[in-house]
Amino acid sequence: MVEIFEFFNQGWVGSLIGVIGIILGIVGIFSYRISKSIAKPSYQKSSFRLIGRDEDNLPKDVKVTYKGNEVDRLTKTTLTIWNNGTETLDGSDVVESDPLFISFKANDKILSYKILKKTKDANAFVLNNCDNATNKLRFKFEYLDPNDGVVIELLHDSEERYPEFSGTIKGLPSGFVDQGRVLQKKRNNLKDPLKVLLDRPKVVFVTALVFGLAMTVFGLLPQEARDFIVGFLSESSTQKSIEQQPIFFVVLGVLYTSMPAFMLWARRKKYPKQLDVTEIEP
Repeated sequence: MVEIFEFFNQGWVGSLIGVIGIILGIVGIFSYRISKSIAKPSYQKSSFRLIGRDEDNLPKDVKVTYKGNEVDRLTKTTLTIWNNGTETLDGSDVVESDPLFISFKANDKILSYKILKKTKDANAFVLNNCDNATNKLRFKFEYLDPNDGVVIELLHDSEERYPEFSGTIKGLPSGFVDQGRVLQKKRNNLKDPLKVLLDRPKVVFVTALVFGLAMTVFGLLPQEARDFIVGFLSESSTQKSIEQQPIFFVVLGVLYTSMPAFMLWARRKKYPKQLDVTEIEP
């Protein structure tokens, strides 16, 4: 019992408990907001530059045409649109005077578009171009139940990889919420083992996550266990003293773990599995 009190009397233990309490509080707030009954129109995005670079166009003596039209660049953008809420989103809630649009900048052109996948035909999701503007598409639907949606593919010549969503939905002033980009697997011409790592970014992130957790656990171990591990891994007699700084390893481990954890969380696929589309890159 005395050992338990001595353990919790250490300053770093109190700090760690405080940090965990703050994290749990933040998670609780997010859980409450997520659990609220509301329709939440959302979208995730990914893109692949087929022709041209992000900043530099092709050389002037090189001309590329798409369906007879000359283009400086060509980008394939995939948008997954769905109801991420807990209530049905009714198409009649879209304000007639401010309908829903997907649009790029004024001088850009959407060269082609198509619906790759949809959850229900009954949703009656329709995507149409605008006669007076080549940079935007209008879309509408009858309704979207929770997790209902579509996957749209656009080919365009814009410098921007992703379009903007506009339009007004009654009771939802934020409109369609951007849920971020999806981490896409990209092919590369590098040789092993670097190619293996770059082809599997999630493996790299998970490895870093495990390494960070290992450092955190190391900092929480009793002094005898830390001394044993250090002695086992190193035969050097000039080892740095670690008995007075366990909090250093805890903080370092938490920081090291938080970076890959955040990347995996932020770039995960948030849309329903039935809207997952296997990308075949050219």
